Amino acid sequence: MKTYNLLATLMAVAMLLGMGYSLTACSNDEDESNSSPSEVRPEVLVLFSFDGLGDGSYNDQILRGIKLVENEYNQKMSIKFVNPKDMVEVESLCTSWWANIDKPADKKGTIPRRLLVLASSDYIEPARRLFANAEMNINRCVLVFEAEDNGDETEQIRSFDIDMYGASWLAGKTARELGCKHPLVLLGNGQNTTTYDARDGFVEGFGQAEDGSYAVVDAIADDWTGYGMPTELYKKMYDYDGQYDFIYAVAGGSNMGAYRYLRENPDCGIYTAGMDTDQSPYSTLIVGSMVKRIDLVLYDHLKNWFNLKDLPRHQHYGLESGYIDWQIADRYAYLKASVEANRAEAIRKEKEYAAN
Repeated sequence: MKTYNLLATLMAVAMLLGMGYSLTACSNDEDESNSSPSEVRPEVLVLFSFDGLGDGSYNDQILRGIKLVENEYNQKMSIKFVNPKDMVEVESLCTSWWANIDKPADKKGTIPRRLLVLASSDYIEPARRLFANAEMNINRCVLVFEAEDNGDETEQIRSFDIDMYGASWLAGKTARELGCKHPLVLLGNGQNTTTYDARDGFVEGFGQAEDGSYAVVDAIADDWTGYGMPTELYKKMYDYDGQYDFIYAVAGGSNMGAYRYLRENPDCGIYTAGMDTDQSPYSTLIVGSMVKRIDLVLYDHLKNWFNLKDLPRHQHYGLESGYIDWQIADRYAYLKASVEANRAEAIRKEKEYAAN
């Protein structure tokens, strides 16, 4: 698995370099002489999900968002990022960040504005525990990705979630239109409730096949490790071949194992979906991708924070937001009309689901 992560990371680096980006773990840290002596730049620390950077999807999109902000704000904002290996490291980084929240950044004793970005839903519980008594404001703020709203109006942590129900509902409809009868919804972490909207959306969008069958649900693991097991999923594909005709895998970097199998066995008869980014180049059997513009979500949040706009306690983004969509691969262009015809219904269904 370490070999895979290294290769994927190198691919992500190559992609960004090819787009003209520079890549550095501690960005915008040039000599302070380049800035006005009285200027103290706001500081942002981004923690990716465990070993997430280089997954070819979600985390690499976050990196893209960081680069978008860097390109626009140049030396006006200091952004650093870390790719932690486990929760122990995450908690240590969070504790250290808060312990230094009032640390001056120059000899004049100027304290910069500081923002901690926790880019994984797995981080919300430790964040709520570690920062339970922290006094936060626009100048000292924590933002957590893909966190469920706990309804606590006094909570000072900022968070958002991206509703996957509508896009997944459209994916389920697409599977039906393809004539599939035995689809599998495969979660990376069976205990991660933030992915249940994707599960339910696909299952309900697919409905009941002509032979009376429904979509089956399974999980690679019951913890976060299920998002980094491409080799294990590759092996599982041998069992799935002949049993399922569509695999909707919400499993992060593990999905690469399924794409590898499909590239090696293009006649197996299993369709699948890309996740987080357009992954149709990985296999001719990827019908479409549930695309999350997490790069734009990060960009918009950092832009608002930089411009002193208070971040709402919690924000919920769905199919209407433009941050998520079900995108049909070009080679299956004949399915695009059906997606557009069902879009309004998907949005309505998504709102009903969220309300319940």
